[in-house]
Amino acid sequence: MKNIFILINHILTERQLAQLHEIYGSECKIIFPPENVKIYWSQIPPKTTLENEKINQITKWLSQAKEQDVLLVQGDFGATFVIVDYALKNNLIPIQSVTKRIETEEKDGEKVYKHYVFEHECFREYKYWENL
Repeated sequence: MKNIFILINHILTERQLAQLHEIYGSECKIIFPPENVKIYWSQIPPKTTLENEKINQITKWLSQAKEQDVLLVQGDFGATFVIVDYALKNNLIPIQSVTKRIETEEKDGEKVYKHYVFEHECFREYKYWENL
């Protein structure tokens, strides 16, 4: 049975949950981060470097994963890069949610308001680039 570790900034939609179970099996276990990891991941401080202690808390949580477990990870680009690199080096399967952006525009005099809705389409694996 695969475990699926979730490291994202929002609640999974029903469609995402259903698709995870469809792809990885209905018996797969969804594992959410502890509160300290969840809080840090949802608001990475806008500094020039990541906080090693905080990133180490994330990798400590992920150390319970077995080879070929799945990690759904999205968030701050730099932190996501570090965690995806960790996952790949530890034989985990890092994935991202691929979304379609639906934009609407509203004009009110000289003001223009844009609204975006992000709709889940599929999951995509993060992989190291190879020159084919």
